[in-house]
Amino acid sequence: MNKKTTTSLLWVLVPALSMNLTACKKSTGEPDPATSAKVLNKSTIAPKKWYSQASAFIHDLKAGGVYATNGTWKWKNNSDTLEIVTQTGYPETYWKVYWNTENEMNCEKIGTFTPLLYEDKVW
Repeated sequence: MNKKTTTSLLWVLVPALSMNLTACKKSTGEPDPATSAKVLNKSTIAPKKWYSQASAFIHDLKAGGVYATNGTWKWKNNSDTLEIVTQTGYPETYWKVYWNTENEMNCEKIGTFTPLLYEDKVW
């Protein structure tokens, strides 16, 4: 390999390697201050209607595991994941709940990789 090729490779590899090392940097382990006080509190999830922004999604979690009019909801294996059947005969959908407060909930439909914020009022 000649000097010109080596120099060209260094100009490409050094920045690429540097970006890769930065992207793989370990977290400091410090919680995000914005969500550090927000944890999953299953006792305040229901009975309640949860609205996403512009009401694109509405989760109507009623007492006794009833969802909306004739669906069902339950905690999957007592975990942080809700198993929701929106109507009798429909397939289950799964929602991971990251945290909730009395008036807010942050969750995502499994497989979408898009957490959504919900409130207990239309917004």
